[in-house]
Order: sequence, then C-alpha cells, then structure tokens
Amino acid sequence: MAACAIETDAPINAADTALETAPPRYLTPSPATFANYTCCPSATTLIYLNHETARLTLWPVTCKRWGCAYCAKRKVRRLAYLTHEAQPNRWIRLGVNPALYAADDPAKSAQELAWRDTSPKVPELFRKLKTDYGPIEYLRVCEIHNGTTKYAELEAPGKARGFPHYHAMIRSAFIPQKALSRVWGDLTGAPVVWIARIDQSFSSFRYLTKYLTKLHRLDWTNRHVSYSRGFFPPEATEKLAKPQQQVISQSKDHPWKYLTDNYGWQQVALNPDGSYTLPWEKDPGEQNTPIDEFNLCGPPLPTAEHRQSQPFLAEW
Repeated sequence: MAACAIETDAPINAADTALETAPPRYLTPSPATFANYTCCPSATTLIYLNHETARLTLWPVTCKRWGCAYCAKRKVRRLAYLTHEAQPNRWIRLGVNPALYAADDPAKSAQELAWRDTSPKVPELFRKLKTDYGPIEYLRVCEIHNGTTKYAELEAPGKARGFPHYHAMIRSAFIPQKALSRVWGDLTGAPVVWIARIDQSFSSFRYLTKYLTKLHRLDWTNRHVSYSRGFFPPEATEKLAKPQQQVISQSKDHPWKYLTDNYGWQQVALNPDGSYTLPWEKDPGEQNTPIDEFNLCGPPLPTAEHRQSQPFLAEW
C-alpha cells in the first residue's frame, strides 16, 4: 500500500509476492531527519485507533497519482502483485490509426484526440467478444508510441510518435485473432491487433511493470490502467487490504510536519506498512514548523472524482 515508508533496496520486478513484514523502526521527527526518508510530498494525515494495539496510529493519506514518483512506484508494485495473482492466460496489443485524427481544437493534440476516442472502446471490445467467447477479464495499459517501432497499421512510424496504443492481459477462452481484429477494426478503424497465449516463461508482473514504469506522466489522464471488475481475485486484494479502523481525526498537514509539531522531542515508531504508532503523550507546548523547512513540493491532491474512478486507490 502506498504510504510514507522507507525505500527498499529490492528491485521492483521482484514484487510478485505480497510485501513482507518487518520490525518497526524508531525515529525522532524533524525537518533534518525527514531528509533521510522518502514520502509522498502531498500526503495528508489521518489518525486512527489501532484496535490490536490500543494505540493511536498515524496513517499517511498519499496522493496516489502517476505524476508522483513516490506513489507511482508503489502503484506499480501493487498492480504487479495483483496481476501476478490474477493469472492471465493471454496478452494482446491494440493499435490505433493516427490518420483518423486531426487536432481541430488547438487545446488538444491529435494524439490526445486518439486517446479520448479509443480508450473507452477497449471495454466495449471485450463486451462484444463475451457474446461469442464467454467470460473475459482484463487489465489494460496505455503505451505511447516512440516513433521508431514499426507496426503493421503504421505506414510511416515516425509520424505516429506520441500516439497511444494499448496492451492488455486477459483471462479468457480461445479468441481467434481474426475475430479480435474484426471487432476492434469496427470500433476504431484500426483492425490490426496481436494476441498470444501466456505460457510458463511469461512473467505477467514484469510485463506490466515494463510499461507502467515508463508512464509516470501522461498529459491527458491519470488513468494509465483500467481493468474489469473480476480481473483481480478477491483473496489477493484481501491480502493488501487495510483493516477497518476507528478514525479519530484528520489533518491537512503533511505527516512529517504533524509529527514534528506534536512529537518532535520523542521517539516515534515507523511500522512496516508505513503507519506511525504515536507516543502516549504529545509534547508540551505548541509548535508550528514552517512547511518550507521540509523542502516539500509535489502534485496536487487527487479530486473526489479521480478517487471514485479508480476504486483500487481508496484506502479507507
């Protein structure tokens, strides 16, 4: 789960198991010690009562945006683990036809218009295929064409630089490539697809992270990934779910500022899941450490609409 936590030295492509537990670490919060830790720069503070320990605990509510280097890495790791557990058996590539799009609106590029037109058609594709080939669960990732790779739908690859195409891992019965091409072509005018069976040599989490780690910033959207309701198995999401707790208070302060202002003279336990177990008593007196001292800068907090559009980002 995304939270303020110490960086790990483990490579991202080793994340095909749930995060391992570790003993808590103790720290004295201050602007100086903050430099030794990594954290979402836009995080806010939530205080809850941990029913297992009967202690007040601070949970950093992170921004969960792809544009945040801290959150993006953890989103990739979470999705990699869940996708590994989903055990997809096929992967596909869906192209677009750049010739169909022209930037009539100066505020939008032809590449953005292509994305806005074709992105909603990916779930529509699978809905149509279900009629003939039974249940299909999928996870879709957008990739931006680099202008050099030659795909069959592109007469001049260099002119397609920046245009989107889609990679998807699916769990389904056999789907003929001709049928897939026909339906996608009817929807988008780009009837060139690729579909292959996933075998034991294929690592779904490495395949996924290959694309997601390149897409921390897309000008058009924060939704780099979409997936069907039943793609992730419930038992996998339950392993990563945070238990319901009694919320005591919330603050717009960054967690490190909150800890510095209230517990700057005490040892605070940093737990393996990124939460902080708070000391029994607050420091005497009131502090108001300027946020500038922490050298924090980052993306704006996600809107309520953004959180609702990506249910797997919700932590509470």
